[in-house]
Amino acid sequence: MKKRYMVRYKPATKTEKTMMRGMGVFHAAFGTIFAIISLTAILPSAGLIGLLFLAAGIFFAVNGTMISLGKSGLVGRSYQIETDEEEERSAQQPPSPAQTHDHILSTALDAKRRLEQLESLKTAGLIDEREYREKREQILKEL
Repeated sequence: MKKRYMVRYKPATKTEKTMMRGMGVFHAAFGTIFAIISLTAILPSAGLIGLLFLAAGIFFAVNGTMISLGKSGLVGRSYQIETDEEEERSAQQPPSPAQTHDHILSTALDAKRRLEQLESLKTAGLIDEREYREKREQILKEL
């Protein structure tokens, strides 16, 4: 069975809201100026390229207006997430001992092989004595 969640982006602080509104005003002004320039100077002489410039200007003007006038600085910024119950169950299961290393995933599943692997890391100089002792104690505690 699938579950659906709706996630909405909302700036956390007043400073973030103010910055979003400022960005929206800038986009609206930039888009309007861009559209006016493309109507007066580019469109008559450039044809289809002028239409692309006009469309870009209109997009920026509309998007900037929506951002600056939105309730939280953004309008309609929501995302729908679908999850499967099986995925949620597997996410709740604790990781196996082979997945809990913080620096390298172990391919050895039993304690003897993990200790041998740890010894080879120490011999190669990849871990120091303190790290070796901590990991060795951790492996022995898991027995």
